[in-house]
Amino acid sequence: MAESVTKWESAGGNNTKSIGGNGYEFSYTDKEGKVQYLQVDYGSMFADKEKTGLECYLPDIPKANDILITHGHMDHVGGIPHLINLRRGKTKEPLTLHCSKYSEQMIRNSLTSSRIPAEEFPIFHTIEPGKEFEVNGFKVEPFSVSHSIPEASGFVVESPDGVRIMTMGDFKTAPVPLGNGWDDEAVAKIAKKGIDFMFVDSTSASSPGYSKGENQVREGLKDVLKESEGGMIVSAMISSSAHRLHTVATAVANYAKETGTEPRTVIIDGASLINARRALVKCGYNIEEMVKEQTGIDIKIATAGTKTAENVPYDQRFYVCTGTQGEEASFVKVAEGRNKNISLDVPCPVHVYNLQSCIPGNEEQYKGLEQKFKDKGCTTYFPDRYKPNKITVHASGHSGASDVAHACHIVHENSPRPTKVVPIHGATEQRKKVMEIAQDEGMNTFLVRNFSAISIDSEGRATFEKAAPLEKWITVKDLNNDFRKPYYEYATMMMDIPNKKVIDGEKIYYKKPPKKQKPEEKKINVEKKLQQIAISKRCR
Repeated sequence: MAESVTKWESAGGNNTKSIGGNGYEFSYTDKEGKVQYLQVDYGSMFADKEKTGLECYLPDIPKANDILITHGHMDHVGGIPHLINLRRGKTKEPLTLHCSKYSEQMIRNSLTSSRIPAEEFPIFHTIEPGKEFEVNGFKVEPFSVSHSIPEASGFVVESPDGVRIMTMGDFKTAPVPLGNGWDDEAVAKIAKKGIDFMFVDSTSASSPGYSKGENQVREGLKDVLKESEGGMIVSAMISSSAHRLHTVATAVANYAKETGTEPRTVIIDGASLINARRALVKCGYNIEEMVKEQTGIDIKIATAGTKTAENVPYDQRFYVCTGTQGEEASFVKVAEGRNKNISLDVPCPVHVYNLQSCIPGNEEQYKGLEQKFKDKGCTTYFPDRYKPNKITVHASGHSGASDVAHACHIVHENSPRPTKVVPIHGATEQRKKVMEIAQDEGMNTFLVRNFSAISIDSEGRATFEKAAPLEKWITVKDLNNDFRKPYYEYATMMMDIPNKKVIDGEKIYYKKPPKKQKPEEKKINVEKKLQQIAISKRCR
């Protein structure tokens, strides 16, 4: 009879350069050889569509029917609509997502925009910080972390053998304006139960100090408002990073209060940002009401293209668009003169601010986006990810070096078990930086590549399985080239990491969703079905 084994495997996210495609698989094999699976996240990885013709890349299809969701950013949940497509007709097991209420709303928005039928939506199990639950034999305890999106979570996953693994998700330790955030006492309480392995976000670990908070961005945006007086402001943010929308609104209110002027109108453009705002309201975050309570100032958030927005003088408009990285979205359409709601041909100066730094690996497209605005005569400010900036218009949602050290210290000081640190979610050099920080705290560390695995026996002994030189990914192409009516094509792709080559694979054929029927068609089909049943009964 074999020994039982707890296993963790990187399914994506530990990429050599680019960020995204995050997914991690837990499994437990009992002494009889029966295996139970549990997945954490299933995200997409950014693709340069102009060069590749692809929408994104996905990790391989998870074996688990249950997925723990750390938060609602696309690099962690962007693969879910495609996963439903790829599973269709191949399994009768329902897909269950364990996530916060806000993450659920963001995923529902993504499924709807990807034309997934409502009857195929996954089962949603709402998680709460500190409230344990059990799934597939694993005990799971969520805990709150700070990130650039509300209700981000980390998890401690305990296998039937008692092996306890902490995955931090994307995190930093600064306070957040919406929902819960990082809590030293809560993390210490969990650590006291014992942590064998700690998987740590590495994306901004090369940045010294603590990552900035939204309060610092708020002050920076007041400088933006001062410098842009008499002009129209056009900005961009990641739609799901809803803290930033609250920060913009608060900065507008505070600046108006301090200067005795009328507050600008915040005007949002882009379907995903509009949907994100609706998700906030559904989860109890009404930004206008919150800002009024906090500042005493009434502000307006309008949708671009509406009468409310069009009646605002140009020099009183603060546009917030989608598409910070130059992808096909509102911001790039403004730069190229293709946005029907926002024109740069206005009777006042135009000041353009990107409220998000460049995603690593996307530097060329990011710079090209800024140049398009400069060519139109706009004054621009795009923040640098790694160098000091004159104005703080962006705060990373990821942990800086001091955040990493702080988290490692809490776990190391409180865990009765020796905790081993494994950096995730970052390029190789960033993950090596996390190793250095953890080692300075007196903790053992291990560097793992994509598709590497760690096996832990019932005695806590760990074995590391090296990844094969080829990484298997799934490519996503929209044959319609229209995000409003996508027609997806999937194929396998192998990345030869040592030789830096990409090997195209085969198309993945999948069952298309049933066409949406009109009400009258549904009525006819129901009547036909009843007739068939009646005929069947008569023939017995």
